[in-house]
Amino acid sequence: MKTKLFVLAAILTGAVSLVGAEKIVGGPKGGRLLEADGQRAEFFVNPDRKVEITFYDDALNAIAPGDQVVAVTAEPKSGRSKVDLEKTATGYISKAALPDGDPYRVVVQLRAKPDAKPQNFRVDFNLETCGECKRAEYACTCND
Repeated sequence: MKTKLFVLAAILTGAVSLVGAEKIVGGPKGGRLLEADGQRAEFFVNPDRKVEITFYDDALNAIAPGDQVVAVTAEPKSGRSKVDLEKTATGYISKAALPDGDPYRVVVQLRAKPDAKPQNFRVDFNLETCGECKRAEYACTCND
């Protein structure tokens, strides 16, 4: 009986950990796809270390951001700083490069409209390349 209870507990623990795990989806540019409340946006850091947020439809075609609002905050060891963005035809791009040094956390806040409840995404920013999926670590789609 104890063995059956132990096996059942192990199965339930494994199921709970799988449900709680966040699946990272890769974006078309090689960044991290952020999805919430019908919005689909890619967090991508270009070679100049500028943040690009691109909005997509269901078929992953770039679309105009419309009323959507984005805020980005970098949290390097030197201290938290707001990343100023400017609107583009398909999203936003940062006016300046991200602070030097990584890894650190970047928080992306998406709002469907200016007065809507924000959706926060915490991205562990690391530009090293994953050996398996060949994406930057912040956008790695591997399960490890």
